[in-house]
Amino acid sequence: MIRAGSVAGDIAQALARAPAFSGVLGTAFGLSVARQACLLGMPLLTMHIFDGVIEGGNLDTLTVLALAFFVALVMGGVMRAVRAMLMAALAESLARRLTVEALEAAVRSALAGSRRPGLAALQDTAELRRFLGGGTIADLFDMTATPIGLLVLWMLHPVYATIAFIACLTIGVLGVVLDRTTRGMMRSASDRQVKTSAELQGRLRQSDMLEGLGMLGPVVRRWEPAQAAALAEGDQAQARARAVRGITEFSSYFAQGTVVVAGVILATHHQVSPGSIIAATMLANSATSPIARVVLSWRDWALAALAWRRLQELFADHAAPAPTPPAAEGPPGLWLRDITWTPPEGTRPVLEGTTVYCPPGTITLVLGPNGTGKSSLLRLALGLMEPDSGSAVLEGQDTRHVAREVIGPRIGYLPQDVQLLDGSVLRNIGRFGPEDAEAVVAAARMAGAHDMIGRLPLGYATEAGPTAGLSMGQKRMVGLARAFYGNPALLVLDEPEAGLDKQGREAVLAAVQAARAQGAACLVVSHDPGLWRGQVDQLLRLAPRGAWTVEAPDQPAARSA
Repeated sequence: MIRAGSVAGDIAQALARAPAFSGVLGTAFGLSVARQACLLGMPLLTMHIFDGVIEGGNLDTLTVLALAFFVALVMGGVMRAVRAMLMAALAESLARRLTVEALEAAVRSALAGSRRPGLAALQDTAELRRFLGGGTIADLFDMTATPIGLLVLWMLHPVYATIAFIACLTIGVLGVVLDRTTRGMMRSASDRQVKTSAELQGRLRQSDMLEGLGMLGPVVRRWEPAQAAALAEGDQAQARARAVRGITEFSSYFAQGTVVVAGVILATHHQVSPGSIIAATMLANSATSPIARVVLSWRDWALAALAWRRLQELFADHAAPAPTPPAAEGPPGLWLRDITWTPPEGTRPVLEGTTVYCPPGTITLVLGPNGTGKSSLLRLALGLMEPDSGSAVLEGQDTRHVAREVIGPRIGYLPQDVQLLDGSVLRNIGRFGPEDAEAVVAAARMAGAHDMIGRLPLGYATEAGPTAGLSMGQKRMVGLARAFYGNPALLVLDEPEAGLDKQGREAVLAAVQAARAQGAACLVVSHDPGLWRGQVDQLLRLAPRGAWTVEAPDQPAARSA
């Protein structure tokens, strides 16, 4: 459950780490105070007009007061516009920073098996941007008008100040009650909507199956009750908010009417001037309106607090591992040492004490039935997942505890499900780094993909994203060329021959042999050991219940567990 104090503390710590943001907020607050001082002159000028100009008939005084009124109004408007620009710039800057962090944490969350989609993190970032760039924070800053207005009202007459203070207190208490009674409902409804939306998106990705088998209707009907429950919970919170809105507006209007009645009574007893009644009414509105606006924007505050808390939890749970320096005399190649790993919801390890050394210029073939952790072993070798114990070391560097931009260029990786990003074939093979057409073509030739790419409509300029229309085989060949880009020291391939014809499979085998000849340590998972017979340097066989053996080709087991 979100607590306002903890959220405020988190935000204060974040601002302390970003002094530029603190400076912008401080400037915006100073502009708010100055603006309220300008606006404060309006009721006082009005009082002087009624008490002085009307009674004395001095039009010169009216001209001077009207000019002062106009100047104060313009200055207040200019300061409000400058404050709005500062808050918009702050929102844009913060959104850029949070978007990058949110995407990185969302990717690490997905690697860890979390169901929280990256889209939800981006939605939370957009919510915070909308909150900061809107007028909600400005309403909070405008609450500086409340103590100033009460002070001036007290100077006019204590009765005015007492009435306005009771109205402010009532509206503030209503805001606290609204927050306390709807906080849990808002979080529960928001979490439900995120969960149900993620589930529906996951099902709709299989559009061919849903439409082809006539399953779309049942899937939507199964999703609808959960979505309806989330909306109902949100509607219940909104109903309470509408009730508080009505009471808040009534309290504000009632305070102004009471000030008028009290002012008339005081004026008949010659305790205040008639002009002070109008000034007091305006000041009472200035004192209560900011509090009312903050209370009425409760939903914005609640959603922003939820977004902030979820992002902080995402960042804390899926922060990048702390980098560690490489060993002074680390062994060349890849060394998997005593790797033990249990799935997030598993009860026993899938991999237990697995150890294998892949020297440079060798091919290690990983074999085993489904469910024995072959793909997981590759992810652990790349440092994409945290093992229960053990480590994966590439040339003396723990692959888990190193900046990805440092180790990424030294790795070539082809997962089972090849994903290409929106962009040309050239950009995808070049990993969206600085464009180097010569290196891209060299990688494509090495992977045996150059001729295939040449037959595409625009060659290397052909779009290769998810909706570009490339076949699975074409995607796999482009992904393989991407793995070979930059002559990586470690080549990790997960069933690279899957879905390819005989010519493609032979091209894959030749490509891996070429990488070995260039000194790469190659770790390959395959369900077709016949393709690799006589072409590998060692076999790592995985078996159920964490059992494993390392064998030389056509030799008895060299090491087992």
